Amino acid sequence: MSVFGTLKTTRLRPWVLAAVAPLVIGVSLQACSDGGAGAAAQTHARKAQKVVAISIAAAPVGQSRAGKSGLTPGLATFKPARPGRKVQVLAKVGHRWKVVTTTVQDKKGNATFNVPGAKKGKPVSYRVLAVKTSKDKPVVSKAVKSANWKLSWGDDFSGSGALNPAIWTTWAPGRMPNKFDCADVLEANAYRAGGAANLKVALLPPPTGNSKSKTCPTGQFSNAMVEAKNPQHLLKYGFAAARVKFSPVRGQHSAFWLDVPDYATITPGNAATGAEIDIAEYFGDNRPKGGLGSFVHTMNGDQSWSSVGGEYKSRQLLPKKKEWSQGWHVYSVEWSPTGYIFRVDGAVTFKTSRSVSRIPEKVVLSSLTSNWEVKYVKPSQLPSVTKYDWVRVWQRPGA
Repeated sequence: MSVFGTLKTTRLRPWVLAAVAPLVIGVSLQACSDGGAGAAAQTHARKAQKVVAISIAAAPVGQSRAGKSGLTPGLATFKPARPGRKVQVLAKVGHRWKVVTTTVQDKKGNATFNVPGAKKGKPVSYRVLAVKTSKDKPVVSKAVKSANWKLSWGDDFSGSGALNPAIWTTWAPGRMPNKFDCADVLEANAYRAGGAANLKVALLPPPTGNSKSKTCPTGQFSNAMVEAKNPQHLLKYGFAAARVKFSPVRGQHSAFWLDVPDYATITPGNAATGAEIDIAEYFGDNRPKGGLGSFVHTMNGDQSWSSVGGEYKSRQLLPKKKEWSQGWHVYSVEWSPTGYIFRVDGAVTFKTSRSVSRIPEKVVLSSLTSNWEVKYVKPSQLPSVTKYDWVRVWQRPGA
């Protein structure tokens, strides 16, 4: 109730009016003054949000929280950031906008989401809405259209037995020196079972498997590594994605990556002539940094190697007390002439404009025991298997 309202409805004696009047005038002047508390509140008023960018990827490399793959990732950026603010994603259905999913803004104001892509080749219009709160008005973005590229090739690994020889061959069968002195790559360690490609790491049969040395303190192992190196399977610019369930075992790592078809064509010191693009590499459960990483490796002029990326603290993307080995996840890279965007389940995890390869590259799947980590292998935990549900590649049109 205002002071003026009190004066209107209450009979006051003259001496009370005399005492109150200066206070009323003072309050009124203070409220109207540029130097009053009201002006200070206006100066520090909460700044309204706006949508500064919204985009939809060109390939369905996302996955829902429930594990449904085949969705297309999107990203909306709000400024200033309102961490935790609810954001609705709407699709245009006929003449109406329908909510298809919800997400929240992170500490940078980014809201990531996954939605169905183009339907029967027809694009779908999407926009985002930051929901009204007690402190914020609703904020809606402009509309953007999905435009999924045509799938170049893929393998769903249906059936059982050996991998499809029209796509996959064993890379470097036998023992690889220098970095893999404790293991043999065997063709039989990559096979189809349960609707997935299974890549196995195991202890070699005795007496070889039980043979230990300073380099191989835990024994000798069999590994798996396959490549899709036919010309029709190479990728230069576009998307490569795989849905993977990694092995939890430490001391061996599994990966989904791109590499040059022939190292003889690399010019040392020139990344444009080829790079190793590690889309997803997992080093086992209970690692301080999360176990999951993405890298780009290139050869220097002196034939040493330089790397960007790394193993990152990734568990914040998972439910509490979960590891990447406990579920199926979609790992992808979007490779363009200006750089790489790495995603997990559609969420961007790493971006770089460095070391951009400009030649067609092959897809590689691997499960390896490398010299630098073999000391952590516990033979009692073997064999271990990494499973690949599917692999898919989208070539950028015109590339």
